[in-house]
Amino acid sequence: MQRGSGTPAEAHRCPDGLYLLFEPGQRPDRSTLIDALAAMPQASVSHDPLLHDELTDPERRESKRGGDWLELLQWGMTFDCLGLSPGPGVAAPPFVHRFNVPASLGDSAIEAIALVPGPHLADAANSLPIVRCMLDMGAGLAEHLPGVKAVSWGPSCSAIEPDFFLRTVNAWIGGGPFPALGLVGFAVGGDGALVSDGLAWFIGQEILIAPELAQDRIGATRMAARLVHELVGAGPLQDRSEARFEDGAMVMLEPRGDGTVRVTPM
Repeated sequence: MQRGSGTPAEAHRCPDGLYLLFEPGQRPDRSTLIDALAAMPQASVSHDPLLHDELTDPERRESKRGGDWLELLQWGMTFDCLGLSPGPGVAAPPFVHRFNVPASLGDSAIEAIALVPGPHLADAANSLPIVRCMLDMGAGLAEHLPGVKAVSWGPSCSAIEPDFFLRTVNAWIGGGPFPALGLVGFAVGGDGALVSDGLAWFIGQEILIAPELAQDRIGATRMAARLVHELVGAGPLQDRSEARFEDGAMVMLEPRGDGTVRVTPM
């Protein structure tokens, strides 16, 4: 995992959604996206504004715009895919956290398309069924669209290497752990504590691993990822509780009024 050039506070200004990042001029157009969907049997186009306009407004049949978005359907839920070529791309979030993504990515111009919940899903965009569906669809697009350089998760302003994104998301969809590394970022505070960044989008709380536990950065990150998995599944922590890990280590989890769950050794 690598830190980006931004700050964790920037994550709260990032738009929700999943972003696929491309070199300039390499964003897919409508037909390329439809070709990718052909390899994704559970996903389909549920609304094509270009075809709708051609049917309802004959004067637009000769339009050169080509359509810059499509509504996609999977598992009974619809998502908008925005920023298709030849229309303008969407603005990519800043890279606050990087996961297997080289530091050079983003130094030059980058273009993005976005996958966002449809209007009827927007109020529940952070619910796990919607997130699972959006990530599964996003993983399929990252695999089958040509030229994807990175995937970005808006709520944590993270940039994720496509193969890493595919592995972690597919593992979760298959019954494995929540893909904490990527959907949640981790930063070291001034006091040496390890703090999650983006978990609050799911449960309204962030994890704070106490400095004495965070001295081992790799171990603390693994601990935090395990706790993220548990908390995303169970919801916000209301009362003090204990957690035991596979190596026998035990920690105390204490919800604080500042929206953090402080993790201390027992």
